[in-house]
Amino acid sequence: MKRLNGQTLLELLIATAVIGSGLFAATTIVFSNLQLSDRDADEVVAVNLAREAIEQAKQLRDSNWLAGVPFDTGMVNALDDYSATPFWDGAPGVNEISFDFAANDVSVETAKVRISQDPDTPGFYTQADRGAPETPWRRIVIFHPICDALGGFTYKEDGQTCGADQKVGVRVEARVQWQRKGKTFNRTMYEDLFDWR
Repeated sequence: MKRLNGQTLLELLIATAVIGSGLFAATTIVFSNLQLSDRDADEVVAVNLAREAIEQAKQLRDSNWLAGVPFDTGMVNALDDYSATPFWDGAPGVNEISFDFAANDVSVETAKVRISQDPDTPGFYTQADRGAPETPWRRIVIFHPICDALGGFTYKEDGQTCGADQKVGVRVEARVQWQRKGKTFNRTMYEDLFDWR
């Protein structure tokens, strides 16, 4: 009878360590991908919320042209405050978009994005229905005046006017902020809307 050599304890420990480290690496990759998937989903919502606010500003500008009023009507209040939140609930047949100038920062109550409870618009993200359940997102829009100065266009900050220069447009700045697992994330989009009519 021939004697077969088996594995030694040392070989068994090395094999177990190699297999364990491979499983640990695979598990780490899986959980990392799950976290990135959640983050990517949040990014998609944030970008869409910012883009929606810019589109609402475009619709307001175009509606102003059709109504024969200045293009920036509804994009500034009487105190030259340009920070606002979109005020639209998405209800069918209600096409009027406006902006609420009570918000000056994403930390205020009116900046919270909520989920509509209206049976006509279930699941619609809105800032008009203040009694609806909150989402992790907050949104604010700032309309920076674009002035035609001698040296070219200048962009003004909140509360500043063009003064003697002609106002030729607005830079729409849409800020979205949200929290996930104790971390705060921000996304900002810009688009310049001109009074080219």
